[in-house]
Amino acid sequence: MTLVYRLKYVNVWSVMVGHGRSWSVMVGLITAMSLSACDDQPAVSQTDTIKKPLVMEAKLPSTATVIECAQLTPKQTVTIKGHQILSKSCDLTGQSIRFELSDSHSSLDCQGAQLSPSADDSSKASAIMIKPKTDAAIEDITVANCHITGYGHALHIRQYSHPNQRYTRGVIDPTANRALAPRDIRVINVSSQNSINSGMFVGDHVHGVSFEHVRIQNAGTVGLYLEFGSRDNVIKDSVFVGNGFRTFKPNREAIAVDSSSNNRIENNQFIHNGAGSILLYRNCFEHADDPSRSNYFKRTESSRDNIIRGNVFQNEPVGVWVASRQSRNLKGFECGAYLVNQTLFASYHLDSAKDNQIINNQFTQVEQGVIVEDDGTLIRDNTFAADVRLPIQVGSKIREDTAAGPVKHTLINNNTFADKTIKQAIDIRAASKTATQIE
Repeated sequence: MTLVYRLKYVNVWSVMVGHGRSWSVMVGLITAMSLSACDDQPAVSQTDTIKKPLVMEAKLPSTATVIECAQLTPKQTVTIKGHQILSKSCDLTGQSIRFELSDSHSSLDCQGAQLSPSADDSSKASAIMIKPKTDAAIEDITVANCHITGYGHALHIRQYSHPNQRYTRGVIDPTANRALAPRDIRVINVSSQNSINSGMFVGDHVHGVSFEHVRIQNAGTVGLYLEFGSRDNVIKDSVFVGNGFRTFKPNREAIAVDSSSNNRIENNQFIHNGAGSILLYRNCFEHADDPSRSNYFKRTESSRDNIIRGNVFQNEPVGVWVASRQSRNLKGFECGAYLVNQTLFASYHLDSAKDNQIINNQFTQVEQGVIVEDDGTLIRDNTFAADVRLPIQVGSKIREDTAAGPVKHTLINNNTFADKTIKQAIDIRAASKTATQIE
């Protein structure tokens, strides 16, 4: 028998203090229950819900136009123009209503409304879509106080055209792509539960998105996805619970940082997500022989210069994994770039997640706290509880057999390990030891 942890939430706000920094998250009360070792299901059941304040001050324009919910019809797609707000006490459960924001300087305040699809709606379309009407950037957009169950994504931010279409037109340079992408977007007090795919998805080259007080639970795949070329985004004061268990198999993480850079992930709580909390990697140009795929595009940028600070990781297989695909067999991904080793049954590709910082976080009930498989990682002022099996691991055999060589320039400074010596807490491959500094 093994112990798994069932989480129940209480509808109060708590101030958690970590390393001198105060921040608000929802309280999670954890109770243990026994399951057999062969039971491969998430510890957070599909019926457990996150209690949240229905409405939070979002500092939206006071001149917003009111959308009377009584006038909406099931399966309607509502186009938001300018600043609009749903009428109070609006209940859109079971109605499959969706919202689209396609203009700059616009906002949607749901005022705590609950949204969910109808029983006969098998569509994987998103509940809220932010997408321009042409290949031109839109900016200054806010979504607030929306609480979403089901749908393909709760929230999807993307460009007008798919990457494969731009790739065909020769729009390949990252700067040119970012010039077409949505930017300067705020997402405040929006929750996602039981989405079919990712709870929230930031599309390629989208930048300047701020997620504040979001709650993502039981997403079928990744909780929150940062797609390639995206950058300068902030995810803070949020909660990620039980994501990445499609058909109860732990296959994806709470936050995927896929060739995305200069993001800040701060003061969040991560609890029992499928593949771990935060995984940073570079897509290997998956399915490169199939240009019909919408995300057909060679990734040229590293998941670099990201700051992961002040978070709490609890009951996770991995807390933070830098270059999470470096040692993974990607044979089935049909990759088109960065091949370093290949056999009949395996294919390994050079991953890239450089110069990231992991600072002032707390790890408890975590199998592996931080795994580092690329260069320039700073791991400083973190606290690892006694129940963390392996706090820090550095190095990659796959890389050592390539021109990139061992993992280099890792700095491990002023971390706290309960009931473990430095030798017990930090595992460094022999080839990376001289290039790792411990202070």
